[in-house]
Amino acid sequence: MKVKPGSSFEGLSAVLPQVPRACGVYLFKDHNDKVLYVGKAVNLKNRLNSYGKTPQKPDAKTALMLRRVARVNFILTATEREALILERNLIKEHRPRFNVQLRDDKNFLCLRLEVREDFGGLRFVRRFYQDGALYFGPYASAAMARQTLKVMKQAFGVRTCKERRLMPRSRPCLEHQLGQCLAPCAGLVSLKDYQQAVTDAVNFLKGRGGPLLKKIKARMQQAAIDLDFERAALLRDRLAAIKATLEPQDMARPSFKDQDVLGLAQEDGRALVLVLMVRGGLVTGSRQYYFPEFLPGDDLLAAFVKQYYGEERPLPEEILLPRDLPERRLLAEVLGEQKGAAVRLVAAAKGDRGRLLALAADNARAALAHKKARPSPEEPLTDLQKLLSLPQTPRRLECFDISTLQGRQAVGAVAAFLDGAPHKEGYRRFRIRQVAGQDDYAMLREVVRRHYGKVGRTLPDLLVVDGGKGQLSVVTQTLKEMGLTKIPVVALAKAGVGADGRAVRDRLFLPGRKNPRLPRPSAPGWLLLLRLRDEAHRFAITYHRKRARKELLESALSQAPGIGPVRLKRLFQHYPNLEAIKEAPLEELAGIPGFTIRAAQNLKEWLVGEGAGL
Repeated sequence: MKVKPGSSFEGLSAVLPQVPRACGVYLFKDHNDKVLYVGKAVNLKNRLNSYGKTPQKPDAKTALMLRRVARVNFILTATEREALILERNLIKEHRPRFNVQLRDDKNFLCLRLEVREDFGGLRFVRRFYQDGALYFGPYASAAMARQTLKVMKQAFGVRTCKERRLMPRSRPCLEHQLGQCLAPCAGLVSLKDYQQAVTDAVNFLKGRGGPLLKKIKARMQQAAIDLDFERAALLRDRLAAIKATLEPQDMARPSFKDQDVLGLAQEDGRALVLVLMVRGGLVTGSRQYYFPEFLPGDDLLAAFVKQYYGEERPLPEEILLPRDLPERRLLAEVLGEQKGAAVRLVAAAKGDRGRLLALAADNARAALAHKKARPSPEEPLTDLQKLLSLPQTPRRLECFDISTLQGRQAVGAVAAFLDGAPHKEGYRRFRIRQVAGQDDYAMLREVVRRHYGKVGRTLPDLLVVDGGKGQLSVVTQTLKEMGLTKIPVVALAKAGVGADGRAVRDRLFLPGRKNPRLPRPSAPGWLLLLRLRDEAHRFAITYHRKRARKELLESALSQAPGIGPVRLKRLFQHYPNLEAIKEAPLEELAGIPGFTIRAAQNLKEWLVGEGAGL
């Protein structure tokens, strides 16, 4: 259903007769068919009609959205629960401008313990799946997660090797020699003892430290009575490692539940949601989500809960809310189904829950005050728009860079920023295929064609090229040939020494302008461009060095007796680096397709002898 662009609700009301009084999801789109907003309603007609019947004028953000609406689509659902799930999926797919977006969100590190195998392993993951394994976390910082894993290795010896399935070894690896693995791969631990270690690890990760200490102490004393002093020493060391970890945890709660406690602070058109993570009764960390523009009242809180608890995030047993939500029971039902167990959403609780909510609220207010003291993330984008006279705020920035050494191992890279911050999903790297020798312009042309030649590629609001007038001319001409003339392009030349021997600073080149521009060094928009250029350069040179190291290593390994191109390729298909090849058991190497016992022996001998310096 079309709406006259820029007509606000007057145009929107024209489509109301066609909207049914049914449950479903509605999508506001602009004249380019880009989704601006996704909403859910029990009664679509009443909900759309409410945009024009509010007693007060809509807030500035909603008014701006209504002015841009050119089309309204709706999808009917059988139940409100289905509408909620569909709304979440559509927001995740389209990332609409006027919906609450967790732009600084990322998947936290979790610990995944495989319990379906006899000798299951423990490893870091950033994705959660309903696959039967046990997940612990998420951890607020990578340092905290690594410290927990370190304790797990010291205390319990559960294997943390990269192999998903246990690979038999003739001798244990370095982890066992350091006392950090029970070495089931080498048959140095029985299945019963290993599974007991796994059970202890699970109890520890679930916060049951006190009862666990008593059980381990009882087993240690029994081992001493049985004169099994080696086992008693192992249990003694495990006991000491667990005690050392539990002593600093002074923020314990009476409950052993996993909880997320939400704190909300809002002031002067800005808001911040803080998630306090309580795992096993212990406060393990927090995470902040800042919204320069927010929907008033419960709308922000409800929208945040819907988007934050996606399918990739492990769910706690309880979510404590600072205020009640109209959809609280419905959200609890959907999240419980997602978790496979009950998830309670508790609003404005008292007692211990109330103290946690007060702690989260205090931290949220302090974090918002700190954010207000810092410059707005919109400032560099607005400044950049003025600096370059762009038609719209450049929310998505991309930068190209080429890295090569005299034409060898040539690579191209694209770094992307979204709303002034690195957008890792938009990063791309390219191995130069069509250019031989040192021809940076031809390499740049190839990368631009390959990157923007893909169907459905998201186009940037501003394209930055690392280089001067030559690089700028190549990119603008290539985009013109591809019919992409609407993308603004600038080039950013590095500081150096000019033709007259004088030092020159970083310079900005624009199409159709002979001389470079020299923006004010402290201008926010200029500093953002420099950050983007440096990030693209870092990304490109990192890939170039990785390729160079791999080619050097492949060249060296090809000198080993019996290692030809096919065997070399299969070696790197099975092992990530040279260290892994050196540590691999002889039987494992011989089992690689195309290898024999003799070929594996020759390779091992060569690595110890002539290849020892690699």
